[in-house]
Amino acid sequence: MPRRLPIVLLSFWPGLAQIWTGQEVLGLILATLFAATLNLAILSRFLWTEAFANGLPLFFATLAALTWLAGLGYTLWWLWRCHPARHRDAIDGLFRQATESYLQGRWDESRRTLERLLALDETDADALIQLATLYMRTGQSELARSTFRQCQDLEGGVKWKWEIGRAMASLDAPAAEPRVAA
Repeated sequence: MPRRLPIVLLSFWPGLAQIWTGQEVLGLILATLFAATLNLAILSRFLWTEAFANGLPLFFATLAALTWLAGLGYTLWWLWRCHPARHRDAIDGLFRQATESYLQGRWDESRRTLERLLALDETDADALIQLATLYMRTGQSELARSTFRQCQDLEGGVKWKWEIGRAMASLDAPAAEPRVAA
């Protein structure tokens, strides 16, 4: 929760927490709606009292309060259910499980676990390199090539450049001719 506390504190203004967490469109909609309703509530209650009907200041204040509560409620729900740290823990657990299965020779289980991991985060270069290595190990050269290429295209794949190059070279090398004893 310590990493999530600043996000909760940003909820004092609806939309600010969403913008901070990368949900810009939703954040701008919430912030604009809240600002507009709050400004209308202030204008109708204190400045242009004669320009608005009697019930409108209360309506605008209620709408501003509901917008604020909706923004806070959504932020708390998002932190509880959808926060990236929650997914990171699941991804780390799946990676450990896939590596364990790989090292124990349970190739199919390792492949399924890596595919589940990539369904959560398709940009995980470490999981892609592991999956490509698994494909190589099980003799699925075309799948290995395409997975290595996919890993190369990722920003995180830069750290695997040398390993990918070596693996692609070994995939492209002709199979060694079996030696026949004379």
